[in-house]
Amino acid sequence: MALSLEDLRVFLSVAAAGSFGRGAARLHLSQPAVSERMARLERDLGRRLFLRTGRGVRLTPAGERLLPYAERCLALADEAVIAVRGEHNRPRLRVATHATFAPSLMPHVLDALASQDIEVGSTDAHSDDVVRLLHDGIADIGFVIPCPYPSTLTVEPFLTDPMICVVHPTHELADRSPVHVADLAVCTVAYTMWGDGTEPFLRALRAAPIPSSRLHLVSPAETVASLARRGSHVGVLSRSTAMSDLGAGILVELPIADLPRWEITLALAYRTADAGTEPIQVLRAAFLGHSAAGVGLPT
Repeated sequence: MALSLEDLRVFLSVAAAGSFGRGAARLHLSQPAVSERMARLERDLGRRLFLRTGRGVRLTPAGERLLPYAERCLALADEAVIAVRGEHNRPRLRVATHATFAPSLMPHVLDALASQDIEVGSTDAHSDDVVRLLHDGIADIGFVIPCPYPSTLTVEPFLTDPMICVVHPTHELADRSPVHVADLAVCTVAYTMWGDGTEPFLRALRAAPIPSSRLHLVSPAETVASLARRGSHVGVLSRSTAMSDLGAGILVELPIADLPRWEITLALAYRTADAGTEPIQVLRAAFLGHSAAGVGLPT
């Protein structure tokens, strides 16, 4: 049995929209056409993929299992089109990294490869998805935070990125020193959920106490920075995300004396079999052969 890529594309649209009608509208198709396609896909797989609810549809357990495979199939198909239509015989490097870290990492990737006659493409994915993209050959190199990975990959840590508190320069806490977690009790806090340090940090905030109505879990991290720039929130995010705002004086770091230590380890990931290729060697030298400060990244 061969699955249709177009059926998988429609499946993803309906799953993302939570509705056959909205999924159809996204693809400029009629709802009956989408319903027919999904009914055929369910027949082909022998499993029900959607459950109808009062507000639309949601995925069944079988639909949840299909979801990552559908995403990977379509990503690989799109990658094939790009590769075939690309400049004849010109090598191409596909980089995968989370959007939170891309603004600070990709300039260094491009600078390191500037002397190479190579086309560079970048895609946004969470770390576990980066691992899958590398394993499936859809990406050539990735930047990840610690997560399980197969033996076919090499993962090399190169940077510790601390989580910090930031505020607008006019914020009431901006000029106060020292600052303690208890001082945040009068504030509204926006934070991202990264790594093992999240829970100790939240416990400290709740003990301040800060009510849950003023603790906002926000994604992506750039949205946290945006809220802090407005002056309405204390932002908790990785220093790499806030680096340009800190450098420009748009945000200031709020050093909190009793804040639990919270940091993220970033690592370079690639297929072990590709370790000897020139682009991988160049990027390893750029990211692993120097200190983080040496390549302009936060330490």
